[in-house]
Amino acid sequence: MTFIISYGIHVLISVIFFILIPLPILIKGIPITDTNKLKVVFAIYRPIFKVAHGAIVLSFISGVVMVTDWLTSWTVAVILLWLIIGALLGITAKKMREMLEYFKENRELYDEMASLFQSTLWLSLAVIAMFAIKILPYFYG
Repeated sequence: MTFIISYGIHVLISVIFFILIPLPILIKGIPITDTNKLKVVFAIYRPIFKVAHGAIVLSFISGVVMVTDWLTSWTVAVILLWLIIGALLGITAKKMREMLEYFKENRELYDEMASLFQSTLWLSLAVIAMFAIKILPYFYG
């Protein structure tokens, strides 16, 4: 019963990370001169990032409950990706906070937007890689 509850929590939490995937596309698609649209995107994603910080901890706990064999390459890969996603989540959230400050100060945003885009892109790729690692064994294993 614990495994089923943990799996359900794990799947629900994965939806939060799935929502993070389109962020670099949204950032790249909005012209840097249109700060109002960027503010709206950041206002939408800022609470998602806050929830994702808690979700990363819950996903680890629910994943630990479900692990049956710690000495597999799959488990090591998942733990490494979990650490990478956690680090990128913090970096991206910090850059997003800084961008909101830059909007208030009317500063030049080109370098900061490029840096934010890069961190969101790496975060999205890491989340996609985590989904792939978790789903592909069902097809090839």
